[in-house]
Formats: sequence, structure tokens, C-alpha cells
Amino acid sequence: MDPILSLAHSIQTSPGVYAVLLGSGISRSAGIPTGWEVTLDLVGRIATLSGEDTRGDPARWYQDKFGREPGYSELLDVLAKTPAERRAILHEFFEPTDEEREDRIKMPTAAHRAVAELVRDGFIKVIVTTNFDRLMEVALTDVGVVPTVISTADATQGAAPLVHQKCVIVKIHGDYLDDRIKNTEDELASYDPAMDAYLDRILDEFGLIVCGWSGEWDQALRAAFERCSSRRYATFWAARGKLGARAEKLLTLRGGHLIEIDGADRYFVQLQEMVEGLKESKAAHPLSVSAQVSAVKKFVATPEYRVKFHDLLVDEASRVRAFLESAYTMEARPVDTTTIKARFEAYDASTAGLQHMLFAAAQWAEPYNFASIRQSIAKLVPSNQRNGVVTWLEMNKYPGAVCFYAASYGAMAGGNWSLFKYLVEGRLTHSGNEENLLEHLGAVALVNSDAANALHPQKRYTPISDHFLGVFGKLSKAEYIERDFERLEVLLALHYLKASASGGRHTLRGRFVWNHSGQSIQNVRQEIEREGEEWPPFKAGLFGGTKETAVSLIENLLDNVIKMANRYW
Repeated sequence: MDPILSLAHSIQTSPGVYAVLLGSGISRSAGIPTGWEVTLDLVGRIATLSGEDTRGDPARWYQDKFGREPGYSELLDVLAKTPAERRAILHEFFEPTDEEREDRIKMPTAAHRAVAELVRDGFIKVIVTTNFDRLMEVALTDVGVVPTVISTADATQGAAPLVHQKCVIVKIHGDYLDDRIKNTEDELASYDPAMDAYLDRILDEFGLIVCGWSGEWDQALRAAFERCSSRRYATFWAARGKLGARAEKLLTLRGGHLIEIDGADRYFVQLQEMVEGLKESKAAHPLSVSAQVSAVKKFVATPEYRVKFHDLLVDEASRVRAFLESAYTMEARPVDTTTIKARFEAYDASTAGLQHMLFAAAQWAEPYNFASIRQSIAKLVPSNQRNGVVTWLEMNKYPGAVCFYAASYGAMAGGNWSLFKYLVEGRLTHSGNEENLLEHLGAVALVNSDAANALHPQKRYTPISDHFLGVFGKLSKAEYIERDFERLEVLLALHYLKASASGGRHTLRGRFVWNHSGQSIQNVRQEIEREGEEWPPFKAGLFGGTKETAVSLIENLLDNVIKMANRYW
């Protein structure tokens, strides 16, 4: 599974289990300098006051002049004699001016705000950061969360247990308004024992989401990782490209997963949207399935409700499509039986409500409802997606296919042959090609056999058809569901033969090819022989509209079945 999808799923299913570790990379895009950059700026000011030139290397100049590394606290003491003067200096680095505020400089980034939303919704409760700024606090306050901030060893002593906190921000290097911040290499070599103990608890008791931290300079933080031998929950480390050697060692030690990202903002926004999408997909919809079906039956029965009928179906299809696009990418790896089966299951779960709605609607729909039904199905089949893993691109049609079969099954069950004809004669654009709808959504045409067989413990001849039979057993209360479903597949295959006589790529085979020696085809033939030209599908214009044409199609289908016999019997 794509690591970010796996992470989103873990966060959604285990709220409060993951802590976030944010490094300086999170705040850099906001225009906030690192602690070392602040230190070097202060060194430059002292050099200017001394009438000297640092020659582009403030740290070396300070080392040569004073015989020691520049220290944040010592520099502030030189430049500012009172707390008020000190705050005035630091405000320049960490607090936005009115002009900067308008330009969104030194303000919370999209990453800060996405993390704040995860906290607000109860998914994250612990944030560990090496940053001195208060952007995370501001973002949390903006969404109505007042965090407990721990920036000194003393503060750990009186803090409430982590499990009872709504949100804790642990500023392991201190806050910019506190002289005790850790900045130099010597200062970063160790933490106070109380802070070490607090950090050890977090690393032991929580999963970890790391972003914006290189792992290169913070020796004490690296040591905390190395002390924690437990792997109670997973670690996910987001970074641009490959990690450095030290960070790679820590990730291996934690048995973690690397997520390569373009930037922190996009990463956290995508993660938050995925978690929210998974939450919505599992939450009870404003209309339960039974209520949705009741609403469909009410709206489909009266012309005055045609707009409400349209909105109900199309809005639900749009909701499903938006969730699937946010949660399941076309580039995800690995592609194996487990991930394929999981994606099929997610597609079935997310479309379950719409399947029931379409099955019910198709039985009673009038011509003024037809376009709404087909549009809701088409919304589930992206038209222009060409880039990605082939298996995922093929499976991307599955939500539309299962809903198409549900609607067609409903139309057949209700004897709504005009709608059945309207559906099967539809055309569809997928990956830039417009073709007969059944070329794309026919069960045998959806995905390759290996991917389709991920649905079953053992290999099947018609894996998607077999799966659809199980799915539709939940839609219909009919006593002979297997017989009815095979009848549907025979009718679809006959229409496909008629529509693609000049170049269909395959026989739209289904369970009827191997199950009961093709008896389902003979059952349809008997219907035609019994009812003749009065057979309802003929009156709707299906299968050429005549008995002669339909019988010819049946003979053709039987010939094709015989040709395939060696594969099945």
C-alpha cells in the first residue's frame, strides 16, 4: 500500500495514537529563520557594533574573536539588557509585521493548519517540535484548540498525563522568548533528564510522523530515538528525496517507512484530506441506505421531484468519486494480491449505498429520470486518466461498473426495458477513448484475470462475475438470485454481440459460459420462443426488435461458448 495511504488509514482507525515531530523545514516556507540563523544574525550585529567585518562567516569570526562558539543566550545578553529589549529583538525574527501579515509571511503555513485540523478532529494529540516559533500554537488557536505547551524540563513535571490531554506541544529546544533555548552543537548534545524521560515516553507510547527534520544536528534527539527499542506503533518519515545517513539509521532502527514528498504543505494537506475522506466514508451518511432507497422511490414516482431525484443520485456519485480520488492514487505501490483485494473492498464499501439506490431507481424510473441514472454512473469512471500503474487504471473503472450492473439488474428485475436499452446503448470515454459502454464496464473487460482473481481464495473462470453475484445478493430479495444474475449476463452479452458485430474485441462472457453447461442461454431462448414478438425487450427495441434477430444472436453466442469450452470444461 502507498505509505501515505497506509498512514492515513492508521491515523483514522487509531485516533490519538500518532505523535507528530516537526523540524525547522516546516517553518522555513513561512519565512521563519532557524535558531542558528538567528544566532548568526545576532553575531553580525555585534560585529557591526564593533566596527568589524565577518567576511561572510559570522561563526568563524566569533570563534576567532572570543575563543568559543556563539551562544544564543549570551548574544542576547550583550545586545539587550532587559526582557522588554530582548522581546523587541526577537519579534523581528518570529513575529510578523502588518505588511508581512498581509503577505502571509511568518504566519502558519498550510502544513501547520492541516496538522491543527487533525488535532481538532481528535486524530493527533501530541506535537513534538525543534522549532522556537509559535506558528503551531497560532494554527491550533485558530481552529479552537488551546494547547498545553511544554518548552522546559520544569514544565514536564507538572504536566497532566498525555492520555488526558487534548493537545500537547513539546518544544524540546525551547521557546524563542526563553533564554534557555538550545541552539549550538554543545547545547543540542543533551537534554535535561526530565525532558529526556518525557520524550522517551512519547517515543515509546506513540507512533511517529516525522517531517521537516533532517536528523543531522540534534544529537540528544537522535539519542532518544536510539534509546527507544520498542516498535509499538509505526514510524513514517516524510522527506524530499533520500534521507541522510544518520536519519536513515534512525528510520531503520524504528522499522519505519519513508514517504517522499514535494513539500510539507502539500503532504500534510493531502494527509488531512485522506483522513477526513476515510472518516466520511465510514461515518453514517445523512441518509442511511434504507432511507436513501426510500427517498429514491419517492422522488422517482413523481415528475415534480425529478430535480431532487437527479441531485440525490449525482451528489452521492460525486461524493464517492471525490473520496476515492483522495484516498486511492493511480501510482501507489506495491501492486500485489493484498493491496488489490483491499482496493476492491474499499470500492465495494464506498459504492454500496449508490448500488442500492440505482437498483431501486432503475425498477421504477421514467424516461425523464434516465439521464440522471446514467450520469451518476458516468461520474464514477474518470474519462481522461492515462498515467499511472496499469492495474490501478483498469480498476479505476470498477466503481462505475458495479453501479452500472446494479442499475441494469434493477431495470431487468422491474421489467423497465426502455431504461435497460438506454443504459446498455450508452457510450463512455475512458483514458481518452470513446467506445461502447460495455467495452469498458463489462465484467470480463474490467481488469486482467490475475487482478480479478485477487477477489477469491482460488482462481475462478469468471472472477468479476462471481463477485458481482455475491454483491447483488445483498440488493435483491429474489429467491433465484443466481438464475436472475446469469440471465442479466446473457442479455448483456447478446446486446454486446449486436452492438459490436463489426468489431467487438471479445465475447462478453460471464458465468453462463461454464455454469450449468450454458443453460442460462437456453432459458432466454425459451422466453423468446414462448412470447415471440410480444417479448417485452423486443417492444423496447432491444436485440434488433425481432425474434429472428434475437435467435440469430443466441446462435452466435452459443457458437462462441462452444469455442471457449476447452477453457472451462
